[in-house]
Amino acid sequence: MIRRRLLAGAVCLALAGSAAAEVAVAQVDTAARRPPTAPRDTAARDTTRRDTTAARDTTPRLLPVFAAPLPPGPMPRGTRYSFPIDSLVFTNVRTLSDLLAHVPGVYVARGGYYGQAEYVMYGGRGPAGLEIYWDGVPYLPLGRDSVYVDPARIPLAPLERVDVVVLPAQLRVYLVSARQQSTVPTSEIRILSGEASNQGYRGAFAKRWRSGLGLSLAADWNTIDGFSSSATTAFRDVDLWLKAEYVPTPHAGASYQVLSSDWHREAGVLTDAVRQRRRDAILRLFLTPRTDGLGPRFQLTFATATAERDTAVTKHSLSQGIVEIGNTWRRAHAELAVRLGDEPRPWEVEGRVAWIPLRRVTLDADAHHAAYVGGRHGSALHLGAGVELPLGFSAHGDIALTNDLQAPALAADSTQNVTDLGGAVRWDRSWLTLELGGVRRDPFAPIGRPAALQNVGGLSPSLQTDYITAHAGLRPLPGLQLAGWYFHPRIAYGNDFEPPHHARASLTFASKFWRVYRSGVFTLRGEIAVESWSAGTAGRDVTGAAPLFLPGATFMETNVEMQIVGVTIFWIIRNNNLMRGSYVPGLDYPRRPQLYGVRWVFTN
Repeated sequence: MIRRRLLAGAVCLALAGSAAAEVAVAQVDTAARRPPTAPRDTAARDTTRRDTTAARDTTPRLLPVFAAPLPPGPMPRGTRYSFPIDSLVFTNVRTLSDLLAHVPGVYVARGGYYGQAEYVMYGGRGPAGLEIYWDGVPYLPLGRDSVYVDPARIPLAPLERVDVVVLPAQLRVYLVSARQQSTVPTSEIRILSGEASNQGYRGAFAKRWRSGLGLSLAADWNTIDGFSSSATTAFRDVDLWLKAEYVPTPHAGASYQVLSSDWHREAGVLTDAVRQRRRDAILRLFLTPRTDGLGPRFQLTFATATAERDTAVTKHSLSQGIVEIGNTWRRAHAELAVRLGDEPRPWEVEGRVAWIPLRRVTLDADAHHAAYVGGRHGSALHLGAGVELPLGFSAHGDIALTNDLQAPALAADSTQNVTDLGGAVRWDRSWLTLELGGVRRDPFAPIGRPAALQNVGGLSPSLQTDYITAHAGLRPLPGLQLAGWYFHPRIAYGNDFEPPHHARASLTFASKFWRVYRSGVFTLRGEIAVESWSAGTAGRDVTGAAPLFLPGATFMETNVEMQIVGVTIFWIIRNNNLMRGSYVPGLDYPRRPQLYGVRWVFTN
């Protein structure tokens, strides 16, 4: 019954994009009448016909859209990872946590297979190691976990791009919702299936009119029955997204979007039963006098986030108002933002400057100062620089000075003063990308605990640590690429969820060799990826008295996809090597779970 309703809804979406053409009819010229005394001219009859050449112009047109809510740059080379729509679709990514695992040094603490918690750990900083922005608005923790954000619960269906800015001890993740530019309507249908009754259905539709009006919507429904006697319990969620916009010219526009995520995870041996609905709404307005992306720009944003239907906490809402003023020159950018919100974040001021003073030199800086409930304040400053050298070499360095809170919602949280340094040397050629770097991080005491990992009582304070990082991409033949990263804390056992030797490598083959179809229509892609780490620690037990030992493990996964025009067929296998280990001690990961399906994108 559910499948029939979903298919019927998809057909309705497709039919809704069709529109009948309007025909303009010429009018009779009543001013050219015969004189009253003139004899009647029987030959001069009204021969006015319908002018078929005056039909409405139905040629597709590209309309202005909101600028992508990303740090506008310029930024030093190697400090940003960009994942466009192809990286979200034509890959093995199903959740945002899966995507962030491609960033060097990221450890995803998976509480099990799909539907379980997938906390992203970076820099030994706990919740302070990750900042997420949805269309420029901070995505704050809300509900029963007011400290950590689980990126796996943020839907990917509405997104067209994800950018990750890497700081010495923090990731800044920028999520860009889909922006329909063409007047040609676009629809999407995706159906997937897998083991343990893992099912997924997605439908999306986007339409822009020549007046500047636009409507986009997406619905994503997923469910899994879980695996018996394991940490992977039954889970289901429904994500709904709606965006209406009006951008008549490149000079001004408005948009309003609502994102609703309703999910339910059943209880298990080491898994709490969780049911929650989170609803985020964002209203944005912008003004700019120029159409080339340069010059001044003003933007006003009002956002709300509400958590409800949770059996552990009462309904709770947060609101934010953001005023942004900026200016972009050909070789520089500057902007200032003021955020006003509810407790526990009454107000915040943030500034950013980027500049290319010389042809091969890039400077980048950002800072913020915030007031928190209880009379507390926090500040942070980040300075970055990059230089392009001969023969494809480049170098960049960063320093981050922080005296800020991690979780303002907790009254016991206080500021910590830390200084983190990072730098790398990079070599780019047509067939090779190689980057070697190092990081030094100050001691830090993470606060709180990841609520969905029942056996983890919290993270231990991290020590001052030096790290070695490496990132490489080798393209020996057209269509063939070997890529990977290596991350090494130079202390015994590392810090929590930072194993001393952590690496990820992938071998990818992608080709359009089947010439039965015209060039660009057919693509075949296959990938084998391996993630491996040595023994380390995973926080402390629930009593807080003893550290949790994290055994070393190696997980392999494969992904095969075939794309013909707008149809993509995919097949994903996780833990293909039948590893009996886990990402979190005590929370096992199933062996060789499979997922397969099809995604169809078409225009009406």
